[in-house]
Amino acid sequence: NTHCHADHITGTGLLKQLLPGCRSVISRDSGASADVLIGEGHTLRFGAFALEARSTPGHTDGCLTYVLNDQSMAFTGDALLIRGCGRTDFQQ
Repeated sequence: NTHCHADHITGTGLLKQLLPGCRSVISRDSGASADVLIGEGHTLRFGAFALEARSTPGHTDGCLTYVLNDQSMAFTGDALLIRGCGRTDFQQ
């Protein structure tokens, strides 16, 4: 997960039911519960790929951006959107 707050639902529970061995991941700064809590610089490896976690607080304190190992893609959640960004006026 890139972040957590009250107006979101997550598909993590369903994924864990459908995919045995699937584990949930979120920032330790999010205050949320997950199987794995990570922070800045943590690397998640899967197959031939890896994602590096980069702390990008603002939308929420625990926002993470995941950057693919070849740096061709970044997964930002709603911290960064086309022509905008996620709200920053209701989190601390």
